[in-house]
Order: sequence, then structure tokens, then C-alpha cells
Amino acid sequence: MSQARTPSTAVPVPARWVPQVRLGWETRNARWWLWGAAGTAVVVAGVAMAWWGMFPVNVHGPGHFAGIMAPTCGLTRSVVAVFRGDSAMAWRYNPLGLLVAFGAVAALARLAAGAVTGRWLVLRVRPGRAGWIALTLAVVALEIRQQGRAELLMTTGLH
Repeated sequence: MSQARTPSTAVPVPARWVPQVRLGWETRNARWWLWGAAGTAVVVAGVAMAWWGMFPVNVHGPGHFAGIMAPTCGLTRSVVAVFRGDSAMAWRYNPLGLLVAFGAVAALARLAAGAVTGRWLVLRVRPGRAGWIALTLAVVALEIRQQGRAELLMTTGLH
């Protein structure tokens, strides 16, 4: 007995669910200059702390001292570890530090290239509902991970 195959009808995914990424060029940097400034600040501060040590400033929130770690706990030490060339230690403190350091260097490179060429690379991301759900799950997973590393993150890091 052979079974007749019926064509499958794919259910279209609504556009509001689908992430959209566009890469293009602009002749002005009017809306994006803040990313270049932030990237410059992260690179300058990260390199300075990698060279001379952490700034003697405590930026922990009150929950930190109660043992509640935020997803951003260890982020500064992670970025500094990246600029020291120790990606394994950066991962131990906070995997987000690798992304922040890479993004900062990319923003600074974009700023420099745009200043020289007069053309500015622009990345536009619209995460859509699926992207927001994935981002929320990633933040929850990072929070759980960081809470599991509370002992490491409770050190002051002022060395």
C-alpha cells in the first residue's frame, strides 16, 4: 500500500517574530557618535586598568554585599582581563566581558575609519520577538551562572 503524499503547507512566521540585521554605510555619524565615544572610553579605561591596575573605586550595588550577583558582576574585571590578554580569566569573571571588549574595539575602529574615509559603517538590528525572548533567556542564564560564581565575584578586585 502506498500512501499519497500531500504537499505540506508551511505556516508563515509573522515578520514581528523574525530578527532583522542590516549593514550599510552612511555619510554622516550624527546618530551613532555616542557608540564611538563609549567604545573609546572602554578601551582607554580597560587598557589603563590592565597596565596600572584596577581603579580604587567600589561600584558594587547593595545587593552584591548581600551575596546577590547581578548579570554584570565581574564585568569590569573581565574586560580588564581581555586587555591583559587573558581570555580564560575574562570568561571566568563574566563571559559578557569578551563581547564588551570586542564591541568597544569595533566601535573605536569604526570611529577611526569613519573619520578617515567620511563613510560610517552602520549596523541596524531589530531583534523581533524571537530575538527578545532569546536575549531574555540569555540574561537569565548569565544571572544563574554569575550567582554560581558568587565566591569568586565577592572579592573586591581592587588589586
